[in-house]
Amino acid sequence: MIFPKPTSYYEQGFKRSPALERATAPFRVRNAITGAGIVAFCVSVYAYSIIAVRQDDFSDIQLPAHIIAEQNEAAAAAARAAAESSSPKSSTSA
Repeated sequence: MIFPKPTSYYEQGFKRSPALERATAPFRVRNAITGAGIVAFCVSVYAYSIIAVRQDDFSDIQLPAHIIAEQNEAAAAAARAAAESSSPKSSTSA
């Protein structure tokens, strides 16, 4: 054979071998701490972004007329639906 058979840390069915478990054991805690740090950073950036956008005042931005018309139509439809659901329904009994 020209090329030697490659060794693998995985057994049949891609199960982790005991050798792989021993090789990765010293790094488990450090990897868990690093992963937790990355997750904490991502969550904090997301939370900061949401809080920063929530505090912004968009009243100085002019909306196009067709968007204002759509919002007014949606508000009117919601008001009609609320009025219809709150009005007492008359039932006729025979």
